[in-house]
Amino acid sequence: MRKVWSQIQHVVWDWNGTLLDDVDLAVNGVNHVCARFGLPAVTRDVYRARFQFPISEFYSSLGFDLTRIPFGDIIREYLSVFDARVRHCPLNDGAMELLECLRQNGIASSILSASYQPTLVQTLEAKGLGGYFTHVCGLGDEKATSKLVEGRLLHEKLGLPGERIVYLGDTTHDAEIATALGWNSCILSCGHQDDGRLGACASPRVSGIPALFEDLPWPLVEAVSDRRGIHASR
Repeated sequence: MRKVWSQIQHVVWDWNGTLLDDVDLAVNGVNHVCARFGLPAVTRDVYRARFQFPISEFYSSLGFDLTRIPFGDIIREYLSVFDARVRHCPLNDGAMELLECLRQNGIASSILSASYQPTLVQTLEAKGLGGYFTHVCGLGDEKATSKLVEGRLLHEKLGLPGERIVYLGDTTHDAEIATALGWNSCILSCGHQDDGRLGACASPRVSGIPALFEDLPWPLVEAVSDRRGIHASR
């Protein structure tokens, strides 16, 4: 990642599972849906092994018959749990430190997420993160379909060559989006998909945000290095 970091001017973040540690809440939401429609509950391991885009295929993999159960009903039940609690989810380890490091070294950040845009903005505000992002791009509906259309719009807004942008995500879909847009990418394996599911992903992969610090080419500002126990003159 050192070569990538040395050439980028803008970091695009995925939100769920990348900056936000919401996997357990997502599992709770899925199990609420399973109970509602008479299917067995899933463990965190099963969830991470089967999670995929489009989300309709994920529910099919759990045994949902989408010809009998309207997908809209599934999403509505899931969001009744998820949206009520998402503001209480913590950020992933190192998230604040890396956001602050990027900002203090002149690297801008934006968000490209499959979350419903109003929910995404409300959650960012609840976390006090709104000021860290140049653009916040979610979807216009609650079905968590592809992020590619919003990604193309974001690419136009940024006005940068693809090699100057890196997308940090946690799914194979994030890697596919980056490839389609000509961006660099790096995938975190701590999020919504496990290493088995991410095995087909050609993007560089790290265990989590703290691992990204190892290859940063910029000096760590004192406030950041103190929080991580790293000397500022590194």
